[in-house]
Amino acid sequence: MRLMLLTLFLLASLPTFPQAADSSQPEGTISGTVLDEHGQPFKGVRVCTYMIGAPSGSKEARGDCPATTDEVGEFRIDHVAMGTFGVEAIKPEDGYVAFAGTSVKKMVTLTLSQSSATVALKLGPKPGVLLPSVKDKLTGEPIISFQVSWEISDSPQGSHSGGQTITQGIKRAIVPPEKYFLLTISASGYKKWIYHDPSDPSRPALIRFQPGEEKELLVELEPQAPAAD
Repeated sequence: MRLMLLTLFLLASLPTFPQAADSSQPEGTISGTVLDEHGQPFKGVRVCTYMIGAPSGSKEARGDCPATTDEVGEFRIDHVAMGTFGVEAIKPEDGYVAFAGTSVKKMVTLTLSQSSATVALKLGPKPGVLLPSVKDKLTGEPIISFQVSWEISDSPQGSHSGGQTITQGIKRAIVPPEKYFLLTISASGYKKWIYHDPSDPSRPALIRFQPGEEKELLVELEPQAPAAD
């Protein structure tokens, strides 16, 4: 009995911790409007936020897409922690995605004295769509898993790049519009293919898409030579 009373006393003396998040932490609001390339309200656009400076790999750094624009292109995100956030508008079904450089984002900072922020996000021209058909150069068999990569180097700040992994069931790759870029396609076990001058396969060439343009592309990848023993 004495041992039981001692155990109960020790348990009662231990500090307790809340199981849920502390609701007393200050919170803010991010709201705004998303416009299309013509400046008109854009319905059905997902709005994502991620915290700048958060530990790499953390939930805050990965972010979330908690809001979708309404009929008049407006959105509102409540219960946002204090700090600096990236606010990004994406619409994957229309090709507006981060990896193709076709999304749009801005930075906002929420503080105790300024706990709300309003942003206007205007999406650019509709992206280009590449429809690649990739085969083994020797056997003619289709290759169903490969990487489409692009690189643009026409800005004073240097080059920027992106890409997309194509797997079975995916038939298109999203690429930036109105920019000349170097296009490469690669797959495990094959030599990298580089878009080239049709009249001279040995000369790499740049390719350009108009907004919303679709282009079919037939590519034959050459198998890599087996490694020497």
